[in-house]
Amino acid sequence: MTSGSSCGDPFHIRAIDRHFFGSIPVIALLIGLVMLAEAGAVGSRDPATGRIKVLYIGEPNGQSPYPMLESDPLMMPYPVVASTVVYSIDIAKRSIRLYMPRNYDGLSSYQVIILSDANAAIFTPNHLSWIRDAVDVEGSGLVMIGGYEAFGGMAGHADWGPTAVGEALPVECLPGQWTGGKVEILEPEHPFVASLPIEPNLEWRRLYDGNMVEVREGALELARTVDRDINPFWVTWEFGAGRSFAISGDWTPGGGVVFMRWEYYGDFANNLMLYMSRNELPEDLQTVHMARTRFHEYKFSKAYLFAVMEFGEKFGANMDPVVEIIDDADTGFKEATRAYLDLDYEGSLGLLDEAMQVLVDGNERAFQLKDQAMLWIYLIEWSVVTSTFAICGVVVWTLMVRRRYYREMGSTRFAA
Repeated sequence: MTSGSSCGDPFHIRAIDRHFFGSIPVIALLIGLVMLAEAGAVGSRDPATGRIKVLYIGEPNGQSPYPMLESDPLMMPYPVVASTVVYSIDIAKRSIRLYMPRNYDGLSSYQVIILSDANAAIFTPNHLSWIRDAVDVEGSGLVMIGGYEAFGGMAGHADWGPTAVGEALPVECLPGQWTGGKVEILEPEHPFVASLPIEPNLEWRRLYDGNMVEVREGALELARTVDRDINPFWVTWEFGAGRSFAISGDWTPGGGVVFMRWEYYGDFANNLMLYMSRNELPEDLQTVHMARTRFHEYKFSKAYLFAVMEFGEKFGANMDPVVEIIDDADTGFKEATRAYLDLDYEGSLGLLDEAMQVLVDGNERAFQLKDQAMLWIYLIEWSVVTSTFAICGVVVWTLMVRRRYYREMGSTRFAA
């Protein structure tokens, strides 16, 4: 190697060292960003349960997606009544006092907060600030659903726009304005929209009413209603560390009756929770849809079986064999739940089908035991009815057929 070779130049070597080691912070920064991106892809879940905690504020009842959220093993919804249209204002205020989280840490522990026809006027300023900060600072998701008590409010209800929560919404609230029309999808490739089978001829797409709103700068309009007015329908944006989603139409009977008849109504709500918490959206929706349906059916099938058992036990039936069958079904159900939490939807569906079949067997066994217990009741009733009929027959025969055996009596006359 000659003395003029750059490879042997100590100054060149030092320059390389300075270039390499000086770039380490940049490399570390890039690695950190990649790790954060990967962490964000995993999504946010409750560390204690591995589920998505959802604070459902408004009208969490059977005429809403709440039961479907409750049936999905990934979801852990918590209900807070806050609607003064569905419930009285006294009930709503009492519910807020008793069931709303008592501090910021409690509220910010939820991955998603839903405001569905919740009345802004019954919340404390702290509640409103906590919701905004949970999204902005902690990365919670915020969803507002349309209705008379949503966005700008209708029929004299409070406007959410001037509140702290209004700052986090992806839309500007327009007080007291209502419209509707045909639903037009603007972003069919958006991850949330693409996760659902939204066909052009769906009944709810023909006409959907809702609150009038305006898209905020920087927000993404996924769908809108046209015809009467052009109005944003689905809008989302990133707000601080979290994201928020506005649905100007209702998803309860107040304005969403047609939407509730959609086969994928529950999947819409569950997928939205996944999107808002940055969890992975399902690729095979049909398998997930069937699994969610089975979880829902299992819950009600088990409740029905308990009702049959309770009825049979009132008549002395021994339902211990059915209890053992239910335990076996629950074992399979727990395995299906674990598979579902691990996003093994196909495996979960197979285990659910097996658990459902065990419940069907338990139902048949419960009816057999009930029928056996009630057989004695049938026999006793038959014996009583038959005996009564026989006794009555003898009495009638004695009085009517054997009349000739009675001695005829002469007529008498009272003495004057």
